[in-house]
Amino acid sequence: MLEVRFNQQLTMDPRGRVTVPSRLRSALETHRIPSLVFIVHGKRLRAYTPKDFAERVEAPLLADDAFDPYQDEKQLLRLGSACEVDVDKQGRLVIPPELRELVGLGEDITMVSMLDRIEVWNSADFQQAFTQAQRRTETLGGYGGSGGGSG
Repeated sequence: MLEVRFNQQLTMDPRGRVTVPSRLRSALETHRIPSLVFIVHGKRLRAYTPKDFAERVEAPLLADDAFDPYQDEKQLLRLGSACEVDVDKQGRLVIPPELRELVGLGEDITMVSMLDRIEVWNSADFQQAFTQAQRRTETLGGYGGSGGGSG
């Protein structure tokens, strides 16, 4: 895990090139990680370091019951869009067109760190999801349980 924290609105060019936020780029360089693995998750992309992807995405799938009737679907949904993307010497990465299309990424994107991964959203979708989460929290009176705050 890279242990970086950021939420940044970015611009993606028509070729899918995005400049990696400086906090993320610095962490990748420090840990000598040249690439990220992207997968589709709902209306966003999730990006993991190759090591975290193997541990957090692939390993749990391998541990599942091979005779589970839904195993093929789970693998397809989690691995069917997997794509390892290099960060170039200018600190940019190119998000493949098929991934951009699957989640509706355009010029305005939001990249946010989320515990064990990075997420890339269409900025309008991110704002809508964030607003919905805020409303739900207000309606429920905050999140309870361990580690959750109220508010």
